[in-house]
Amino acid sequence: MDLRQLTPADLPACYHLFGASVHGLAGACYTAEQCRAWVPLERWTDEREQSWARRLGGSWACKAVAGDGRLAGFAWLSFDGQFDMLFVAPWAGRQGVAGRMLAELESKAAAHGVTALHAWASHAARPVFERAGYQLLRANRIDRQGVALDNWLLAKGGWREPEQEETT
Repeated sequence: MDLRQLTPADLPACYHLFGASVHGLAGACYTAEQCRAWVPLERWTDEREQSWARRLGGSWACKAVAGDGRLAGFAWLSFDGQFDMLFVAPWAGRQGVAGRMLAELESKAAAHGVTALHAWASHAARPVFERAGYQLLRANRIDRQGVALDNWLLAKGGWREPEQEETT
């Protein structure tokens, strides 16, 4: 697998891989209903393209490409140190692709002085981050389209969750 720069032109393929990854890999950890809430099987739209391009524009990003040219995975790490995306195609799972992309982006961030990193990782992604030295901070639950999804907050390099202000 070659790691290459991810560009906006790659985003439609990344979106399709995102859906395949959630439904194919994370589906072992989440119910079908949770997977549909997380990634509804919808077509690529101009609105989605603009949203993803904005997020990509504030990130370091890479893609993994197999020898036959197929997209094997993609990842991006926001300039503020948050892993926003880390997904691998089901056919490329358990081959070290996610770990290689994670290390590549950590290196890019470190070159820019960003070493305090964090991720909201799914059950499927949590072991990848833990193998890379991320520490579990807490469990988390989010609501997507009325469906509860559990994930994990993990951090590395001294990142700490901001304190929440109390309101009275």
